[in-house]
Order: sequence, then C-alpha cells, then structure tokens
Amino acid sequence: MKTITSQFIDEIKTSATSIGIDERTEATKGIIDFVATAFASAHNPSIQKLITALIKEHGSGESMIVGYNETLTASDAALVNGYILHYLDYDDVHSDLRGHASSIILPSLLSFCQNKSFQFQHFLDSYIIGIEVAARIGRTIGSNHYESGWHSSSTIGALAATMACAYLLDLDNDTCANALGITITTTSGLRAQFGTDVKPLHIGLAAQKAYNAIMLSQDNTIVGNKDLLPTFYEVYSQHQNVPSALFELNNGQLAIIQPGLWFKLYPCCSANYHAIDATKSLLEKHSITTQNIRKINVIFPPNGDAALTFKHPTNGLEGRFSVEYVIAKLIKNRQLTIHDFSDVPIEQSIATIMLNIERHYDGLITPSENALPTGRFTIVEIILNSQQKYRMRINAPKGSPNAPLNQNELLEKLKQYAPWQARHIEDLKTIKNTEDFKLYIKPGGRK
Repeated sequence: MKTITSQFIDEIKTSATSIGIDERTEATKGIIDFVATAFASAHNPSIQKLITALIKEHGSGESMIVGYNETLTASDAALVNGYILHYLDYDDVHSDLRGHASSIILPSLLSFCQNKSFQFQHFLDSYIIGIEVAARIGRTIGSNHYESGWHSSSTIGALAATMACAYLLDLDNDTCANALGITITTTSGLRAQFGTDVKPLHIGLAAQKAYNAIMLSQDNTIVGNKDLLPTFYEVYSQHQNVPSALFELNNGQLAIIQPGLWFKLYPCCSANYHAIDATKSLLEKHSITTQNIRKINVIFPPNGDAALTFKHPTNGLEGRFSVEYVIAKLIKNRQLTIHDFSDVPIEQSIATIMLNIERHYDGLITPSENALPTGRFTIVEIILNSQQKYRMRINAPKGSPNAPLNQNELLEKLKQYAPWQARHIEDLKTIKNTEDFKLYIKPGGRK
C-alpha cells in the first residue's frame, strides 16, 4: 500500500498533465517579476556582505547569482538568490500560501541548471508544480500555522521547491519522498524575525534546504523517513490527519491560474496593500491634509493584520510591516517609493501622523466573494477636524489576481530595474533551454 507522501507525489505528477498554454503564460509573468525583483535588489551592501562571506567560506563555485557577476557553489547560490529576491519584500505572493513561493522555488530550480541544461518549457512546468504544492499545503495547513508564529513562506515554500526540483529532475517517487522528508525535518522560520534581514534569509535558507534535500537524496546518499508528510501536518497544524483537500485541485484549476500570483507595486508586506489602495483613493477624491486630520481608523477582520507586526515602527524595514507607516507616508508624500522601506530612522513628522492611526477588528462584516486573500478586507476611515468622515473599503488590492496588473504595469518594474531584459522581453518567447535563460538574466543580458 502506498504511503500518504507517495500518494501526494502521484497526485501532483498527475496534475502536471493539465499544464497548458494558459498556465505557462501565467508562469512567464512570474519569471518577469522574478527578474525585475532580483535586479531591484542588486548592489545592496547587505547582499554583497553575504556573497563575500560565502565565497570566503566555501569558494566561488560556478553557479550564477541573479543580478551579479560573482558565482557561488550551487547550494550557496540557492541561498543568495532567495535572499536577493525577498530582500526588499518586493517579490510576488500567492494568497493560498499566505506568502512567497516563487522566491524559493526559482532559486532552487536555477541551482540545478548549472551543470545540466533543461528545456525551458520543462523549467516553467516545474515552477508551476512548485506553486501548486505551495498552494495546496497553504490552503490545507490552516490559518493557525501562520498566526501562531510560523513564517509559512519558509516552512511550506521549502517543500514546494523540493517537489519542483524533483519534477525538474524526473526523480522517482521513492527519491522524491526521501527528499521531502529531509526538507520537512529541517523546516523552520519564525515571524518574530519580520522587519529584520533574517526574514529574507528564511527564503534563501528554504531554497538551499530544497536544493540540499534533493542532492542528498540522489543516489541514496542520505536515507530517512519517506512518509513524513503526515507528521508535518501533526506538528505544524491543528489537523491530526492529512486533509483530503491536499489531493484536490482548487475549483478544477492549477494554483498558477486559480487564484494566481499577486504582483507587488510597492516593496512592503502585501497585507498593507488593501490599506494603501483605500488611502490613495481617499486622498484622490477628497481634500485631506496632514493639518486637517483628527483621527484615522483602520478596520480589519480578526487576525487580518497578523503580518503587520509593527504599530510603532522605528525604521523603514519595520515599516514594511506597519499599516500605520504606509498610511502616514501616503498622507504626507502622496506616494510610496523603494527608499521609504530602507533601514533608516522614521522622521518625526511621520511618527506624529502614526499616533493618530488606530487599528480595529470587526468579525461581523461579511467578506466579499471577490476578496483576496479569502475572507480579507481593510477599511480606512479618515475623520477630519471638521468631523467630516471619509471611508473606503478594499477587498482585492491592485496587483492581486482579482485586480490584476495589465501587461504594461507588469513590465514597468522590469523597465525600471532591468532595462536590457525589458527591451528584449520578446526573447522570453523564443528561449528554448535553461542555458539561454541564464544568458537572458545575466547583468546586461546576452553579450
């Protein structure tokens, strides 16, 4: 009789047969955002310090670092590329996971492409498979996993990347199950690190764990428990058994389509995005200034702000996870920039505005069917000194699958941070293998 883990692997492989043009089109959008986000983080001193430390410890290796000319060992490249992609919190989100899957899956896949070339379509399909695994576990693990303090991008994303790499390499069920067991026993990541550089390190370590788990499972180098998926649910969720929904598509579609990826317009936590859209709308429609505001109320469903851990941030890094900060910045500056979320102290004028912002929770408000994540909304209510009250509710922010970016909006980040790749965007349609893909994502592109 097959184990639960082996049954899951079978189901995921079967679901791969439904990958078609639409799924690969959506995955290509993820690739575009992957390149733009990586190049947006380039030349950051913290990233360079990590690269230098790893070269000093392990040597330079031959595996590429996206946006850099240096090379690392394959394992270290997975770590650094994941770190780069999440460093600014500018990377895409999948709402089923409640986190960032692409930034773990793609670096681990890329590390296996150094010494062997794969068909680019197969690379895309492996990415799609990783997203599917992340979404299925994310949907079925239960909200308590995240709300109790686990960083689900790290804990679940590592499993997704492991399965994606197993699919890329066409590993048999036994080897894949062993790799999943290794990843599960090493999974980690706590939300208490939000607002620090350890949060993007979670992503890099998860990518590295996936790479290492596959590498150690090939040729039976390390053999362990090959049915650890039930234990994962027992330890990390409130379920005593693996939910049957883990073996099912969401509304008959793969997760790359339903609900799809959420692409970011700002380098901050996506849980802020509802409030950002609501505040921008109110500022556009009404005469609101820092001088005429008496109070601002921000209303969430219960635990709707679980990721927004800072009510009184002291710098821009913490501000990425503060609804008070993004609203105050918008009120004062009418825009958000990449520099607003750097490791610099918050100016006094912003801190003063934040003092007038309060969070509230209402479990009686009916969520919209269009809401993303499911059941979520944010209401921003601005009360002026004149007692005039303005209120805006957002259920699905711009960039989320239910309010998607158009092609030009998606390409804007690429144009800004990776102009060569943007000018040669049509090349993505003709890339045949991963060797060509690696040339495309080199600094400055093909030479």
